[in-house]
This record gives sequence, structure tokens and C-alpha cells, in this order.
Amino acid sequence: MKAVKLLFAALAMTFCMNASAENFFNGNVIADIKLGGANGTGVWGFGVGYQKPITEFEGCTLAWDVLNFEFNAPFKKPGDGWMMSFKTGARLFSPSFWNDNLRGYTNLAMGYSYIGGAKTSAFGITYGLGLQFKEKFSVGYTLLYETAGSSKTHFATFGWTF
Repeated sequence: MKAVKLLFAALAMTFCMNASAENFFNGNVIADIKLGGANGTGVWGFGVGYQKPITEFEGCTLAWDVLNFEFNAPFKKPGDGWMMSFKTGARLFSPSFWNDNLRGYTNLAMGYSYIGGAKTSAFGITYGLGLQFKEKFSVGYTLLYETAGSSKTHFATFGWTF
């Protein structure tokens, strides 16, 4: 129960921080839902974060993922294997194509992760690759690596930017 309260407190802080950051920087709030697997186990997750465009060059856009909060858990016994993390990183968008409806992206983020079942902290890296439609909806692939136990999780990611 304590872990659930901690999760809700972290989510509340993340949403409050993103709302004030969006008004201050006039940037983008990003959210995603992830479905995937690790070590033969199905895993689900969600994330929310704030993204700040940095620069544009040759039609590409470089953005800073200022702070991302992620929560992941296995489908079986989610109370034993949940993980939450706070990360920062960069995201590169390609020039728009197909009548300016699509653009590709790749991202890399690093930060702190807490694995609830093992009650341990870890350094985490997230790498993603995908397509963004109309600059609002995205679909892609995400690889999550955590140093605790050297676990790798592969996700199909569905995201929204607002």
C-alpha cells in the first residue's frame, strides 16, 4: 500500500510540474502507454514528461526531454516487479514527410530508477525510435535497460503530445 501511495504522490507532482512548466516555457507535455516483454514476461507501462524544443536545423528539430516519469510493471504479479523512474534526455525529429503528416523521431534518456520488488535503485537508459503523426500521436519501439540485474525490456509505445 505504501508503494501505491508513493506512486500517486509522484504522479501528482509530475502533473503539477508539467502544467507549470508548460505555461512558463510554452512547450509540450508528452504521455505514452507501453506494452512489451522482458525475460518471457509481459510488461505494461506508462510515462509522462515535459519536452522543450531546443533548435531546428535542415528541417530537423532537436528537443530536450526535461523530465520524464515512467512506471512499468509485469502483467503477472505487478506488485512484485514494478519499477518507476525519473529520466532526462534528448529527442531528435526528422523533417516532415508525406504531405507534412509524418515525421520520424529517435530519443535517448538516462536517469534514476527504483525497482519496487527488489527494493533497489538503479541507473536506467531508455532508447526509442518511431513515427509521429500530425505532431500529436506517435507509435514506436522503446528499449529500456536497467543496471540492477542488467534487465532489458522491449516495448511497443503509443504516445500523445499536448
